[in-house]
Amino acid sequence: MRVAVISDTHGNLYALDAVLADIDATGPFDEVIMAGDFAFGGPFPAECVERIRERGYRAVRGNTDEFIVEVATDGARPAGATEAQRHGPAQIEIDRWVVERLTAEQVEYLAGLPLSLTVPDERGEALTVVHATPWSSHDVLAPDAPEEAVARVLDAAGTAAVGYGHIHVQYQRRLDGRLIAAVGTVGLPFDGDQRAGYAVFTSGVDGWSVEFRRVAYDVNAAIEATLRSGVPNAEGVAAILRTARPANR
Repeated sequence: MRVAVISDTHGNLYALDAVLADIDATGPFDEVIMAGDFAFGGPFPAECVERIRERGYRAVRGNTDEFIVEVATDGARPAGATEAQRHGPAQIEIDRWVVERLTAEQVEYLAGLPLSLTVPDERGEALTVVHATPWSSHDVLAPDAPEEAVARVLDAAGTAAVGYGHIHVQYQRRLDGRLIAAVGTVGLPFDGDQRAGYAVFTSGVDGWSVEFRRVAYDVNAAIEATLRSGVPNAEGVAAILRTARPANR
């Protein structure tokens, strides 16, 4: 069983198309799953949503997807965030910009995505895919999280392996024979490597393992498209693309 998990495209169509080409070249896969954060921040929000829909990949919702739906529905479908996790005024401007470019059908698609998906292997040892945790698309599980936090995620998933996005870096660790791995980000890396990232989970006789993949793409074209797009905070997004580091680092 081979499962490719992509996440956090953030409106970067150049990166997404490069990753999809790599998936086509390195397949076949039993499944490809999108782990959320389709549209926020980059110049091609609708196109990134549509690429996934066109391919029929299953997906879970990310935190920014929830905020986009909240804005699109005037709060009728609120994001499940704590007060500290909520988007501020500058981020809400981006949410509104994205909503103006999505169709009603695309908003409804994002609104209908689940928090988690499960992929069972031939032995019944399943992989769970979430954006952040099985109970929230907003909570953060950092690479250096204490064992208790990792155990809570694995226990809540109830499976042999968990793959997630949200933190924009790649890492893996094991606890009590179970695997947890952050798959990285297609569109907005935070680890100093400009290349798009995703992960391939493989189930074998020794259980689940993960391979992290990085794919080169035309970063300069993505930067130029961002600066031309009119998306709020275009300069900030361009700076992250240039450095592959989050703001203020």
